[in-house]
Amino acid sequence: MELRVASLDDAPELAGLITQLGYPTTTQQVRDRFGPLLRDPLYYTLVAMVDGKVVGMIGLRVDRSYEYDGLQARILSLVVDEQHRGRGVGKALVEAGEAWARDRGAQKIMVNTSHRRAATHAFYRACGFDATGLRFTKQPT
Repeated sequence: MELRVASLDDAPELAGLITQLGYPTTTQQVRDRFGPLLRDPLYYTLVAMVDGKVVGMIGLRVDRSYEYDGLQARILSLVVDEQHRGRGVGKALVEAGEAWARDRGAQKIMVNTSHRRAATHAFYRACGFDATGLRFTKQPT
C-alpha cells in the first residue's frame, strides 16, 4: 500500500468511494469540491493506493476553536473501498492524518460520524478515539 497526496486526476475513483460512503457523487462533483480544498493549506487529502488503484481516502483540516487554545484537527472524510476494508488501509490513513495534524501543531483530532455507522464507531474506538458528544444538523432557513 502506498499513501500519497490526492490530485484531481483521482476524481473518478474518489467519486466511487464517496458514493460507497452513501453520498452519490459524480467525477465532476469531486473536481468541483476538491479543487479548492487541494489548494487550501488548512486542508489535507490523502489517498491510499493498492496495485496502482485508489482504494481509500482521508480528508482533514486544521482550525482554531472558541473553546480550546491552539489548533485542532478534524477528519472530514474517511472511506475505504468495500473490497479493501479490514486490511489496515483506514488505520494507515488515520495515522498519516494524525501525523500531519501533529506536524501543524494540532493538540487534538476530532471526527463526526452518523449514529447508524456502528462499524465505523468500533473502528474509531480501535484507533484510540473516544465518543464525547452528539452532532446536530439542520438546513439553514
